[in-house]
Amino acid sequence: MSNLLQKLITYCKNVLKIKPNNESFQIKGEDSYICRTEYEEKIYRCIKAIQVDSRNFLGYWDLQRYYNLKFALLDLSRLGEKIDPSLLEEGITTLRKVIENQPNIPIIDIVLSAFRPNYPLADVVLGILLTKQGKTEEAIAYYQNASYKQTFKTYPEIVKKHWDINKKGRPDFLIPGFMKCGTTSLYQYLTAHPQVLPSVDKELYFFTNFFEYGTDFYQAHFPAILDKTKCLTGEASAIYLHHPSIAKKVFSLFPDIKLIVLLRNPIERTISSYSLYHKSVSEQNKRELAISACIEQIQQVGDNSVDLFSIEALSSSNMIHLLYSLYIYHLKEWLSVFPRDQFLILKSEDLFGNPSATMNQVYDFLGLPYNQLRFYRNSNVGSYSPISDNLRSQLKEFYRPYNQQLEEYLGMKFDWE
Repeated sequence: MSNLLQKLITYCKNVLKIKPNNESFQIKGEDSYICRTEYEEKIYRCIKAIQVDSRNFLGYWDLQRYYNLKFALLDLSRLGEKIDPSLLEEGITTLRKVIENQPNIPIIDIVLSAFRPNYPLADVVLGILLTKQGKTEEAIAYYQNASYKQTFKTYPEIVKKHWDINKKGRPDFLIPGFMKCGTTSLYQYLTAHPQVLPSVDKELYFFTNFFEYGTDFYQAHFPAILDKTKCLTGEASAIYLHHPSIAKKVFSLFPDIKLIVLLRNPIERTISSYSLYHKSVSEQNKRELAISACIEQIQQVGDNSVDLFSIEALSSSNMIHLLYSLYIYHLKEWLSVFPRDQFLILKSEDLFGNPSATMNQVYDFLGLPYNQLRFYRNSNVGSYSPISDNLRSQLKEFYRPYNQQLEEYLGMKFDWE
């Protein structure tokens, strides 16, 4: 087994949670995440696929080449591995040609370019490649270009009147968690509001993976719109709440930012999270034993949060599904940094059951007028078999004291019994 593959397996076991739907991986065996292909090979194949036709983009699978290339680059970066310089250069040359072949996005071309590679996405991928090559300033320019194109596609009049190339975009709100609690749906509902402009991507992972590149790098991912438009923007990296050190980083840059948090019944979140990682029939059959074993391990540690969230505890790929549902530990860290009135904490069940009323709470929190959508589609819905009554009872007893602490700390009732 190659050294890189061994690193990938270790990485997958500990960090795949950042992008669980990445097609670069396939979950196999008892507790191992086996890499489907070595990353540089995947990057090479993605680049070659894009080179086949850099002009005539027809649909989903063409777009998928760019998403696959993007995630392969990001995942290899998280490994701490450097990309082969010649491969980087070939990718940069290819993406430059793609962008040169795109229209200059006058309004008449918007429909025609709808299936060219989600044209902001080509700029984003080129930005990643340039960042890996050490050309951060040039990468920032392409992120800004991606933001311009994306915003123009939906709000051309706002861009024509209020885009300011000298202004740095900045987030007004952040949805920092939790995973499998409805953050994608919430972000989609929110960015459907005519006064909310999306970032270049829903999940930017700046504070976990790109903080070293600086504030200008981050702000380039947001629309550079004049304040007088009263438009807001933000992102939703649902892993931020899991990292206590991030709260101080966010506060140091954006002390007035508003934070929206979704909390789902921890039993349902745990099962949904487990099922996302373990999709094979054999693993689903072992679900009860695996989760029960994790409960016993956590109970042996007790209430010591330092031990609970130690590297040793997280080294079990099953452990994270339970630990990330202990909301009280994660929220305490953030609420020790940010004042409570900068948080809007919502029940996922309310968003799922009555999205219109729940979104009105969000609009009130952000100072926006109400915006009724025709449809509220639930995104990233998982599919898994029901758990046994015995496991549900075990999980209910396990989470009860943590849920009680959460209710007392927040002064809220969740009624997850």
